[in-house]
Amino acid sequence: MKKVLIATTSVFLGSMAFAAVADMDTDGDGVVSFTEMLAVYPTLTEDGFAAVDTNGDTVIDDEEFTAAQEGGLIPAS
Repeated sequence: MKKVLIATTSVFLGSMAFAAVADMDTDGDGVVSFTEMLAVYPTLTEDGFAAVDTNGDTVIDDEEFTAAQEGGLIPAS
């Protein structure tokens, strides 16, 4: 797990983009899929996405996104 988190941190911190769930939610369902997040973070891996998706429901909600920002996985805007 530590290797995944370190790799994920590198992926997100290496990106110049700063985003929020509402910015990435292109279909308006209130959550962000891997595909939607990939559009903002093109180097994101499935393992990196899974590290942010803490409840394992295959989408990122506001709570998970905020927790990932606070945990340093996603740059805070």
